[in-house]
Amino acid sequence: MIEEATEKLALLLKGRVPESLDTGGVANENERELAIMLNLLFSFVQEMHEFIHPLSKGTLDDVPVPRPRNFLASPLKELHSRLQHLKWQAKQVAQGDFSQRVDFMGEFSEAFNFMVVSLANSEESLKRKIDQLEEALSHIATLEGLLPICSYCKKIRVEGGDPEDDDSWVEMESYIGKRTKARFSHSICPSCMAKYYPDFTY
Repeated sequence: MIEEATEKLALLLKGRVPESLDTGGVANENERELAIMLNLLFSFVQEMHEFIHPLSKGTLDDVPVPRPRNFLASPLKELHSRLQHLKWQAKQVAQGDFSQRVDFMGEFSEAFNFMVVSLANSEESLKRKIDQLEEALSHIATLEGLLPICSYCKKIRVEGGDPEDDDSWVEMESYIGKRTKARFSHSICPSCMAKYYPDFTY
């Protein structure tokens, strides 16, 4: 039995899970106990193989989790649990929750957290640009189209106003000032200066 056990351990060390030892014909109590313990080890290793193989391919759901008494697989079960939580966190980030942080996977945690911060900054920048564009569009919308303007005094008729009603006409400065952020400071151009103040020189 010792020779067979040695051969099976050699297979295990080569990465192959051997068949169980036959304990029925073992007369020596110590050898029988050793065979039982080796068979338990083989079954634990088999469970770990069946568990880690799907994980290595990224499958986290419906994987055969080793039994609770398989303490050799405890780190793998902990890894599986953390990967499940990481998957949930990634989904949260995809839905816009940029508060998610990872602190249990070393350099990967740093990369994940950097990615989340970058996404948050990019979204904030994009929102600011959208706000600026919407504001610009609102300004354009208030000034687009044809403006009915008096050919002489340059007053503008408000939208829907009666052309015959003097109250429907407002100063150009007032019209533009109410619809944009523009403010006017009055001066006089050289042509008007020459026309209205011909005797005045600079």
